[in-house]
Amino acid sequence: MPVTLKKPADEVDIASAEYGPLLRNLQANILWAHGRNFARHVFVRFTGTPAAVKAWIGATAATVTTASAQLEQIIRRESDDHFDGGLVKGLFISARGYEFLGFDTRRFEGVFRSGMRSQKANVVEGLKGSRNKDPKPGTWDPGFQREIHLLVTVADADAARADQAADEIRASLAGVGEVLTIEHGTVLRRTNAAGDKEPVEHFGYFDGISNPVFTRRDLAKELPENAQRRAWDPGAPLSLVLTDDPLTNEADAYGSYLVYRKLGQDFALFESRVAALAAALGITRELAGAMVVGRFKDGTPVLRANAPSPGPEVLNDFNFEEDEGGIRCPFHAHIRKANPRGTTPLTSLESERRRRIVRRGIPYGKPMPGVADGAEVNADPKALRGLLFMCFQHDIDDQWEFIQRTWVDNVIFPKGILFQQDTGDDPLIGQDADEAQRWPKAWGNGGAGKKAFNFESAVTLKGGEYFFAPSLPFLRSI
Repeated sequence: MPVTLKKPADEVDIASAEYGPLLRNLQANILWAHGRNFARHVFVRFTGTPAAVKAWIGATAATVTTASAQLEQIIRRESDDHFDGGLVKGLFISARGYEFLGFDTRRFEGVFRSGMRSQKANVVEGLKGSRNKDPKPGTWDPGFQREIHLLVTVADADAARADQAADEIRASLAGVGEVLTIEHGTVLRRTNAAGDKEPVEHFGYFDGISNPVFTRRDLAKELPENAQRRAWDPGAPLSLVLTDDPLTNEADAYGSYLVYRKLGQDFALFESRVAALAAALGITRELAGAMVVGRFKDGTPVLRANAPSPGPEVLNDFNFEEDEGGIRCPFHAHIRKANPRGTTPLTSLESERRRRIVRRGIPYGKPMPGVADGAEVNADPKALRGLLFMCFQHDIDDQWEFIQRTWVDNVIFPKGILFQQDTGDDPLIGQDADEAQRWPKAWGNGGAGKKAFNFESAVTLKGGEYFFAPSLPFLRSI
């Protein structure tokens, strides 16, 4: 009997026999992050005959890592810190790739079929006052300007092994496909107050906080400070991230939609705008940066404090109903725009929670000195660096596209009307270059009013595409 995807996370005993077929049919890195420090993302345009490409995919399917294998590795790692699970491989197909192979893409959701390069408008664009503000594809990195059919990802604890795996993929594609670009990702880490090395991004903020979790065992790992879950439950049903693979009839054969965006991070611009914002408001740079992101670099939510307050755990049990006026955490702060936590007008908390995505990104480029521990650095603030953003979801239209267009890039969300813009776009990942945000003049003091200031986002889209993560039954049968 097929599994039920809508169970709450605390009822999902993922290690039970009930979920065995689902995990064996599902690719890794969807329900759990792969945990490797080095990743190589190989983007491919098919050049061989459809029959030759299908034969290559069928042969490659045998080396794709399953969620079942990944869970076994996670459990073993918990009892053996030295365990090395080896290479993790994933295979993802774009709508144009499916069409090249002769499959009917009408079985897939709408924005996936259009592709990222089409820059299709969001379905509620007119109603919400938002639009697609991404840079035009002609400005993207060359490797993303042509039609992409396939993405193969490999990740390993050893950089040389990851490079070798990418080279082997390139060699195996001779006569079948052309490699358009290979993107290199490396996890950056910094030691937190508890002595743990946690992921950090290039601007120096701890990253990966507040991802949804899908199983009882993952909920049990929640940090002690957030164990009560009075204000925010990180749990989510499997239906948030999984969907039936439309091209196979096998039971419990699920896939997931993948959004991939290469984001450039201009460290010099970010630091200069943080300094300018701090001067304009008469506050510290630390607080100005926290108002942009929604957290201080140590993870402290600006909702709860106007200065860093490092503790052994990162506080995540909060919602923005505590700050209805946006005078501690601005309405446009990144973590509030991307996850309003119960403050979206005219909708329910449950409806809002169904918009969440599962982030699996990884930084690229060398960090500035002081950002990460033990990493090879580049002291040039204008050096090429950024994030290879990846997220999985049940439906791109209803999840990532809605978040980016209707929340992040919408200058009137969540507070404002068409002719009175009281919010502004997300200053971190928003793509509106000339829209001022509304910043509290004094943290926690609503009577002080707000000040308009255009932060000018230092994050720019360099290319990307929408993909589907096929089930293993489909890949093996192709």
